[in-house]
Amino acid sequence: MSRHHHAPPPSLPVPHPSTSFSSSASGLSRPITAPVPTVSSEVHFLVHAAMDEVQRLARERGWFDRGFTSLTIPWTELHVTLDGWKTVKVISSNDVPCPVVNGSYLLANVPPGVEVQFAVHAGISCHAPHDTAGARDTADLWFNAGGRNYVQTTT
Repeated sequence: MSRHHHAPPPSLPVPHPSTSFSSSASGLSRPITAPVPTVSSEVHFLVHAAMDEVQRLARERGWFDRGFTSLTIPWTELHVTLDGWKTVKVISSNDVPCPVVNGSYLLANVPPGVEVQFAVHAGISCHAPHDTAGARDTADLWFNAGGRNYVQTTT
């Protein structure tokens, strides 16, 4: 019984983390180099189902009365400004890669120690605890300190 030794396949170049790919209608892909932020910081605001605002929304919409007691937060967006709302950056949990982990929002190109103002927009969904069919109703809420917005120093 002869043994055949196969040479390992040639290694393909690994793209640098700052390289992303763009494809065209023809299906051809080509690498695109994007700048990697050299500095970043974060602010923290965790939206969760037990928050008073979320519970109040569920009661007002009659979700609990209909047995839809399981509440989830499928998405959040941080609307943040460094200049008194002249310019606004939106950081979404739907961005890829996701810049939101456990309520911490990554702010690219913002150094630690900078005071920012922000508000958080969040999606809320409900279903019955035994229901596996997905959301039975959805809504959204703004968290903005009663219209004053939040102020936090980045870390």
